[in-house]
Amino acid sequence: MRKISVLMAFLITGYILGIWNFLVLPKYYITFGLKGFLVSLIPMLIALFLIYSEAESTKRTRYLIYELFFKIARTPALIFTLIMFLLIMLGLTTYYTSYSLIYIFGLDASYVPILGVVTVLISAVLLLMAKGRTLEFISVISIIFLLFAIISAVLIRNQALSTVTTPHAVQYMERAVSSITSFDQPLTFKGVLYMLVSVLISFGLGAGVYYVVGSFTPEELDLRKVLGIVFILQIVLSFAAAFTVAYSLGAAYQGFDRSFHNPNIPSEESMNLFLKFTDLKEYATDSTRSPIDSIEVFYSIPEVLKGNIANADRLIYLLMLSLYFAGLTTIILLIEMGSQILSEVIQLDRSRSLAIVSLIGMIIASLMMVSDIRMMFVVVPFSVGALIAAAEAYPLLSSELAHNKGAVAAVILLLLLGGLVTLYYTFRTSLTTVKIGALLSLVLFVPMLMNGMLIKGRR
Repeated sequence: MRKISVLMAFLITGYILGIWNFLVLPKYYITFGLKGFLVSLIPMLIALFLIYSEAESTKRTRYLIYELFFKIARTPALIFTLIMFLLIMLGLTTYYTSYSLIYIFGLDASYVPILGVVTVLISAVLLLMAKGRTLEFISVISIIFLLFAIISAVLIRNQALSTVTTPHAVQYMERAVSSITSFDQPLTFKGVLYMLVSVLISFGLGAGVYYVVGSFTPEELDLRKVLGIVFILQIVLSFAAAFTVAYSLGAAYQGFDRSFHNPNIPSEESMNLFLKFTDLKEYATDSTRSPIDSIEVFYSIPEVLKGNIANADRLIYLLMLSLYFAGLTTIILLIEMGSQILSEVIQLDRSRSLAIVSLIGMIIASLMMVSDIRMMFVVVPFSVGALIAAAEAYPLLSSELAHNKGAVAAVILLLLLGGLVTLYYTFRTSLTTVKIGALLSLVLFVPMLMNGMLIKGRR
């Protein structure tokens, strides 16, 4: 049991600590400091409560997720909403994970779809090879990533301290680093709302993953102890990711400063670097900027660093490999859990369900090469992520499952409120593609309108 507890803790942590912990969350650790961290504990604890409740529901009943939703919760249509959300998250994670590889291999952005296909294929093949030892395999992959994340954070810090020497860059880097542990950073309502939604998204709620986790969890396993370990690891590794980005920002400032004052660099290239650094500066200072706009700013770091400071390649490799492994552990989990859900719903064997989930993930990741389509997909989790999480938790209100019905109901109401406010801000934007993305997000809830038909059909 002790061994399985540790493996489960690393499996869940490997799933949670994904691309959002590098692309989005460091922004709030830098702009809000320790005040923001303390506020972020609220959605963390809410997420852990839901994770425990969802996993415990299938662990206690020994139902698989579709059986639970149909026989107890009487909401079979909801599983189609969850699987669609899971597939979108798989495509998003695959795209942004694969994008990091172009900086490692020195490729053009046009290679991202190919890299995405290769990443998904590697994940699927590894899962097929794992067969009956999936838990051990995924946990070991997660352990390797967690060790790499901590080691790379230390190496990036040392590399930045030895490389960043100009007074302005040092000052900028120290300000970004010290703000993470400062109580002086101001909070903003809009920024805090975005942070709360981002934290919820980073925990992977809304994809039905934790119901599936509970279905193969041994009855003797104490999930509270497992999630306690997850909570500690999440905090440690979130700070590691935040410091990684903060030190990289300092090096990026020096790279920009040197290139901008270098007469040998063409004016067009200098202006391009200026615009990228402006985005980085807003990332580290403007908490009210939408996380949708901040996601791709992260990739400005290697572009500003490259060729402008000594040993930039080493810093870029460490940063991008950290992001890649963070995404890979999430991709492996999403494919495995999506496969299990799909095999239950349409009665496929594991190989076929793995193939279908992997193929759809590849297609969505490839479609995201078109900027407008990419924006619409990115809008989905940030506009309706909290609403999907609330819908996912709804089956827990069933009389057979509700050992803490009042707490579950209160959490669902909070998620609905936060989700509606976030959706309001999404529709208030001036960008048409964002509004279209929000409208498409609502399509995820359409299967829930056919719930009665599915129950009658099954009878």
